[in-house]
Amino acid sequence: MSVLAEPKFKVLVYFVVDFDTQKDAVKFFGARMQSTLIAFKGMTETGRSVGDTERSSIAALLNKTL
Repeated sequence: MSVLAEPKFKVLVYFVVDFDTQKDAVKFFGARMQSTLIAFKGMTETGRSVGDTERSSIAALLNKTL
């Protein structure tokens, strides 16, 4: 089950940016590496991680947006 499938995260909006083909978006968000997760609450960045696959730490990052 995806972390995003958890009921408390159903209110989140998420976007997927392709690192290789959407260079303008990558530059705008300042993503320096593939597999970068960036969390926002409104217009404010609340955290980011790179290459993280641990469910608990991804959930902790998402919790900062609630």
